[in-house]
Amino acid sequence: MESSIFIKEDGNMANNEKKDGNVFGGAVKTADVKAAEAKTTVKKTAKKAAAKTETAKKAVETAAVKAETKVEEAKETVKEAAKATTKKVSAKKTAVKTTAKKAVAKKEVKTETFIQYNDEQTDMDAVLKRVEADLKAQKVAAKDIKLYIKPQDGACYYVADGKVAGRVDLF
Repeated sequence: MESSIFIKEDGNMANNEKKDGNVFGGAVKTADVKAAEAKTTVKKTAKKAAAKTETAKKAVETAAVKAETKVEEAKETVKEAAKATTKKVSAKKTAVKTTAKKAVAKKEVKTETFIQYNDEQTDMDAVLKRVEADLKAQKVAAKDIKLYIKPQDGACYYVADGKVAGRVDLF
């Protein structure tokens, strides 16, 4: 048997004999034990990592469920707000319609205007029809007509759209 000296990992010197062609003897066994311990440590670490991954997955799923719940709650809140707004708008429309009906009712006063001079009489609707007929004969489509009644002349003078002027008989 051969004997040899080598330095251990801790820095101490050791004396080994050569057995079966292996000079390092006990060092190889120590390396095998350390390798086995490392494998065990790696397996334990892998198990812990898998457990943490599983926990993280569960946390993500829980968060997703909570988020979905909040989204559903938000949808319900929006629907309720929309319904309330719709009710308010409907109420305002009803109020506007009622107000509009009242306003229309107030404006529906029918009036007739008559012009009398020297035992003669005419109404304003007849005068306006004569003015419109005169404008139509001139091929003028007026949007604004101003009438000037002059009973002493027996005439109605008019200006259409500030451009066209004319005269029609009053009686």
